[in-house]
Amino acid sequence: MSFCDGVSLKHMPAVQDHKRAYEGDVGPNTGGMGTYSDGDHSLPFLTKYDVNQAHEINAATAKALKNKFGEGYKGVLYGGFITTADGVKLIEYNARFGDPEAMNVLSLLESDFIEICNGITDGRLNQVDVSFKNKATVCKYAVPEGYPDNPVKGESIDLSNIENPDNLFYASVYYIMENL
Repeated sequence: MSFCDGVSLKHMPAVQDHKRAYEGDVGPNTGGMGTYSDGDHSLPFLTKYDVNQAHEINAATAKALKNKFGEGYKGVLYGGFITTADGVKLIEYNARFGDPEAMNVLSLLESDFIEICNGITDGRLNQVDVSFKNKATVCKYAVPEGYPDNPVKGESIDLSNIENPDNLFYASVYYIMENL
């Protein structure tokens, strides 16, 4: 993923997602069951050359958009890449943060996010310091029984055994009478 102001890009740490619904990388594909990033902002199976290829693809895409439409793309440019014997290849683009990838990278962000957003909208991203902590991150989804095909709904979520629930992110839950 890269922040883009239409001309300049600032790249985020590499993150790998795991799409299969069940343990052991089996089951139907989902939007993502979990992600991880490494402390060096790469991934164990990537070379620096691989990471640079992905960055170059994002930069070339941003340039092509500006050339074709006369106005540059501003926002998050989220390329889904795969490494092959022929180098890094682009699978898909999203004009948004990845979910759950954003939880990995934004938890590492040391810079002021509002300043980054202002730099994007004002076209001065190249003047904004964008830095991330050198830490590894893991994001794992806990989903209801039956997910993704027929998820059980309306069940309570027990967090009593969670030592520090401050680092939990919720989606598609209700908070009713102090219960999730």
